[in-house]
Amino acid sequence: MNIKELDDKKQLEFYAVLYFIRDQRKHHHRWLIFKEFSDPPNPDTYCLLNGEQVGIEVTHLCGNNYDAKNVLGKVNNGVDQEESHRNAVPPASMHHRLPNELNRILEYKAKHQYGGKTWLVIRNTYPLWMKNDFEMYRGDIIVPRDHAFEEIWLVCDPVGASGTLRLYP
Repeated sequence: MNIKELDDKKQLEFYAVLYFIRDQRKHHHRWLIFKEFSDPPNPDTYCLLNGEQVGIEVTHLCGNNYDAKNVLGKVNNGVDQEESHRNAVPPASMHHRLPNELNRILEYKAKHQYGGKTWLVIRNTYPLWMKNDFEMYRGDIIVPRDHAFEEIWLVCDPVGASGTLRLYP
């Protein structure tokens, strides 16, 4: 598979899964192997764990819409930067955004159903939030009761250097 031939969304998903697999092998001694991409309504990718297929649904946590566009390389420097400055959030309230944004994603993903064993992997792409921030606000992170995921994991920074957090179970 040539990664550069994938569209932006698939590349983001692939790297999120790659960083997640690396962390699972290094810190949890689980030998996940990337198998293939998939299309909705199935999970984004499939991996193998001990010969058993596991669906991996991937999503990304960004600070705001401007940050999401920036991650995708779709920032219109004039218009988007002006909008970003107009909607700038004071630093004190940025930490309130962390659990709120993550909870919004968890609530949205909980509404989806997948066939078979599926894990949710959330990759944080916001450079100001690291693992210690998520640990600090762990009590404010709300995993909905009803969801289709066997496990929910957070890749705590854009490249997975600070590690992962298991959010469920």
